[in-house]
Formats: sequence, C-alpha cells, structure tokens
Amino acid sequence: MWTSEDVTSLEGAAQGRDRTRSRLSIAMPTRNRPELLERAIGSALEATTAVAGQVEVTVSDGSDDDASGRVARRLLADWPGGYRYVHNRPALSLPGNINRAMQLATGEWILQLHDDDYLLPGAGQVILEAIRRTPEGERILLFGVDIVNLDGVAHRHQRFRHERYLGPEAALRQVLRNSSFVRMPAAVVHRTAFEEEGWFDTTLGGPCDTDMWVRLFARYGVRCLPATTCAYTTHQGAATAGMWNRGTIRLNREIFDRAVDRGLVSEGSIRRWETDFFHQFILAGAYRHLRLRQRAEARDVLRLFDLPEISHLGASPRWLPVRVALTAATAGARKPAEPRPHGDV
Repeated sequence: MWTSEDVTSLEGAAQGRDRTRSRLSIAMPTRNRPELLERAIGSALEATTAVAGQVEVTVSDGSDDDASGRVARRLLADWPGGYRYVHNRPALSLPGNINRAMQLATGEWILQLHDDDYLLPGAGQVILEAIRRTPEGERILLFGVDIVNLDGVAHRHQRFRHERYLGPEAALRQVLRNSSFVRMPAAVVHRTAFEEEGWFDTTLGGPCDTDMWVRLFARYGVRCLPATTCAYTTHQGAATAGMWNRGTIRLNREIFDRAVDRGLVSEGSIRRWETDFFHQFILAGAYRHLRLRQRAEARDVLRLFDLPEISHLGASPRWLPVRVALTAATAGARKPAEPRPHGDV
C-alpha cells in the first residue's frame, strides 16, 4: 500500500521532472469501487494521451482494502504524466476525500472526477485549449456532460448551445434555480479560486458541492462552453442515490440562507429561485425511481413536498406540470409487504 510518505519518491521514479509544471490536475476521490475506478482512471489517461506532459492525476483513496490501490498502481506506473496516490486510514468523509484529492494537486487548474464518472476521448486537449484562451481573471469553466447509466448508455445530454460568460449574479441565478446546473466532472476550476474561497465544507455532507458552486459563482461567475468532455453516471450505488431526505433538504436550505447573507442578490429573488430548485430536486429524485419502475419509492420522494419547510415555499409554475404528472404516475403505489416470520398468523 502506498501512503502519503511514499508519494514523492514514487512520483519521481514515474516522471523524472518537476511536478509543478502541470497545467491541469484531475483529482479523483474513491472508496471501495475498484472496477469503477479502473474505468475512471483509464478514461483520464486516454483523454489526455496527447497532452500528458501538462496533466497530473491525483487519487485519494478511502477504501477498506488495497484493491483500488492495485488498480491505481497498475494504470499509473507507466503513464508519462504526473500522478499522486494516497490511501487514507481511517477513511475520510466524502467531502474530506474530495478535498484531499484536490489538495494533492499541483496543477494550475483542477478537474474533479469521481470514480463512477469518466472523461471522453480527446477531452484533455479540449480543456487545455479552453484554458489557454480563458480571459485573465476568470476562474471557472463549465463544459457539457452526458448523463449515463452504469453501462455508459446516455439518457440525457446536458450541454450549452454556444460559449458565453455569466457574471456573478447571472451565474448565481443558474446554480440556485437549477439543481443540476453543475455536474462535477464538467467543471474545471483555477486552484487559486479554491485557495481564496476555501475547500468543500465538510459539515454539509452531500450538498457540499452546491455550496461550493454558490461561493465560487458568486465571486467569479462562470464561462460555459459547448464542448462535451465527460460523462456523469447515475446509479443506485452513487453517493447521490440516498440524498432525497429531510436532512438533505435542511442542509440545502442552509446553503440558500448563506446565499442570502452574501447580499449579491435580493432575498426575494433567491427565495423564488429556491422554490424552483427544490421542485426540480424532488422531482428528479422521484423520476430516478420511476425509471427503475420503483413507483412506491418515487411516491415516498414526492412526499418531501409535504414537509413544512418545503410547502411554505409555494408552488413552482415552472415545474408544476411535471409535479402533477409524477403524482399521477405514483398514485396508489405501495411497497410490498414484509414477509412474516414462520409461525405468524
């Protein structure tokens, strides 16, 4: 097993050059998913083959065993780019593992790639070209992304029609009104933005990414680019699969309160965006279950609309037709009864 103390000597043997020259770091948090990690690392290496000298890969591993470490060693050992790997014992929280992967990075720009997502062929050149022509002072790039299942079959394409820069107020409106505006592997961020705004807030758990985009967008805005560079995987084993609950609602509401405190936009505007955000968020969770023919589970997600902290926000005209349709699709759905132990009557 490699440890943080082993990293420097192993890097030197792999590269024989100064790691600080990397232009782009691909930071990868992982835990107990070696098969998916193999796909993710493999995609990163393939996507950056032509520009490996400007790229490094950092892996922060919280796995219970060394299976993921073996995958990382095998794939990275002969790669001409830079790399770092650490096995954290004890394991870090998800936000902590994300932060560790990024803090290992030495590149000027950082792309965060979770182990269940992957980059598309040629993405490295596309990203580095976009970085090269990004105006001085801009700190965040957002590319298109394919939404795929575990088999890599795309069921949605999320992309921009043309390149445009959104200033802080417009960018904040997008991320607070659209709960899926940013898919993690599609964002590339200048490392100074993280250093100035701080890393992911480990007290927020899963919603820490929304909080990060609120902080970064409110300060720097975002440049949206039409090229698609990555795939975001939706599946039952994803960290996001269990986030449709009251605890996540509470944490997201805290993020909206923090956005109000920034004073960049009026509270009235933010509260209207909040209504749209939570409607989209809840409906997306219900739709995921319906796609898997889990009508009862979808109905349980829709019941989040009954929570006082959600119902008081009022209805979202934008999402009301979808809410009506999903409510009808789940009407009367019940979970199968639990089997009784032998001997019960």
